[in-house]
Amino acid sequence: MPMSAIAIPGGWFQSEPMHAYFAEDKVWVPSLTQCLRLQGLVDYSGVDSDTLENAARRGTAVHQLAAALNKHGDVDPTWVTEELHPYFEAYLRFLSESDFRVDPAWCEQPFIAAIHGFRVGITPDCFGWFGKTPGIVELKATAVEMPSWSIQTALQEAGIYKSNRCGRARRHALMLMKTGKYKLLSAYTNHEEDLAAGVAALRLVWWRIAQGQRVWEQLG
Repeated sequence: MPMSAIAIPGGWFQSEPMHAYFAEDKVWVPSLTQCLRLQGLVDYSGVDSDTLENAARRGTAVHQLAAALNKHGDVDPTWVTEELHPYFEAYLRFLSESDFRVDPAWCEQPFIAAIHGFRVGITPDCFGWFGKTPGIVELKATAVEMPSWSIQTALQEAGIYKSNRCGRARRHALMLMKTGKYKLLSAYTNHEEDLAAGVAALRLVWWRIAQGQRVWEQLG
């Protein structure tokens, strides 16, 4: 386990050079996103590597800005570059126009969950409240919708509530656009189906690990 790892609920988390989770017994734990990728639920095979790298870099920066705002109520304006400005403005517009109230304690807070007995590293973007209803908002700095987001938010909910079920919270993806606009997708409501697909991905990843497959080497 790297020396730079910090203690989190359920184990340890390393942020650099790439996100990695380790259980209390120091065993590597796949992240939620990695599990979806490994089982083909997230597929960028048709996108060239430069585009993917730029999108990942931009997405990380947008998430960092949103997290700073959510946790501290303000952001150093020098952090908001010309490239990031419209995405951040879109997020500010969403907060202003919606009734969503962020819980700062759950913003970009990594932890390790056990869902149906399978460990997984999770870092929710935003957990909070739509009025009196709990809600999960997954931030996406993209204009292309992905079906796996419903599975991603279902596993996040199960992890947050330490549950093997889903359906307590409203689950949304929030698409932030380079035009400065946003699109809050309709709430995901197929709770059992979404969670079942996520658990199947976890099960298969851990089965592959048990068979000796070095799945982390496939993640790049």
